[in-house]
Amino acid sequence: MDRFKIVISDCHLSAGRFFEGKLNPHEDFFFDDEMADLFNHFSNGKYGQDPDGPVAVELIINGDFFDYLNVAYQGEFEDAITEEIALYKTEAIIAGHPLVMSAIRAFASKPGKFVTYLIGNHDPDLFFPAVRERIIREMDPEGKFPSEKVRILHETDRLIFEEGVEIHHGNQFEAVNVLNYEQPLLESPFLDKPVLNLPWGSFYVLKIINRFKWERDYVDKVRPIKIFLLLGLVVDTWFTLRFSFLTLFYFLKTRFVPSPKRRSRLKVTAEIVKQESKNMLLDLEGNARRILDEKPHVRTVIFGHTHRPMNRIWPDGKQYINTGTWTKMINLDWRGLGQQFRLTFAYVRLSEGKAYCELRQWVGEHSPHQIFSG
Repeated sequence: MDRFKIVISDCHLSAGRFFEGKLNPHEDFFFDDEMADLFNHFSNGKYGQDPDGPVAVELIINGDFFDYLNVAYQGEFEDAITEEIALYKTEAIIAGHPLVMSAIRAFASKPGKFVTYLIGNHDPDLFFPAVRERIIREMDPEGKFPSEKVRILHETDRLIFEEGVEIHHGNQFEAVNVLNYEQPLLESPFLDKPVLNLPWGSFYVLKIINRFKWERDYVDKVRPIKIFLLLGLVVDTWFTLRFSFLTLFYFLKTRFVPSPKRRSRLKVTAEIVKQESKNMLLDLEGNARRILDEKPHVRTVIFGHTHRPMNRIWPDGKQYINTGTWTKMINLDWRGLGQQFRLTFAYVRLSEGKAYCELRQWVGEHSPHQIFSG
């Protein structure tokens, strides 16, 4: 029987449109109904049962599904994140998106349907055991933990299928967002409780991006950020200068001033500077190609993280898919210039030892999904 994998990423569910009694400017996900329809579609009809029994469908949530970095704790974006704070934010996200949570439970309740969650750079709170348990109980159709239907992978950054498919979120290829799977939590005599071992990119979102979002709500939606800054110096000079200065100041402060709340190795700092000064456009295409070259049996690599949907096929037949994002983006790259909402996902069919992979776009009930054409 054919098996199916539906891969989504970078949906960035935050605390809902209203949070702590007021409109929430940090919520970027507005497609709860559409996402619920997608989960329902891939658990019913031809994806529900066939004459041989239940159809095997695995929903792979490839990181940044929950956006913990965009949830305030008692009005502040705390950078020393304890398990207590992470659980508070977890409850806020669940309460903000009840329809999506219900749809995942309904999906997982069907025979042959499973959910796998990979951690991205916006949901590192899932390294806390209590947070993983809370999410798994929320997604499991019977509220069980451990669950036979839902798993959260916190000891690896990838999924590999013997049919030649490898899946990563993608942040591990970007020095500014690398998560430490060997030491995800920091403990110190100077700390009352363990805190998340966050990469610098997370501090940047918490302390710089979220601060300036009150002035320019699009500041975290523009890609590539370097082109945004160059243009901003011309059309929005004072804001761009303040934004750039505070970015540099906070980078120096968090990388060179010791603190028990964070780790900053000189080697990583040098790699951040090297990557950020060298790469104008982030698409991870070169990283995908290296995996394909180093692993001959891998035919398709699937990433998220960049928010730019891509389906690249090389002359040798090998393939790179980026699942894009379900949030609004302002693209300054000429390959996809303009504002866009693209509800993209990877559709993988495993059949007789081979994998057939496509980037698809959810378009609605009457024509649920189609091949993504750019």
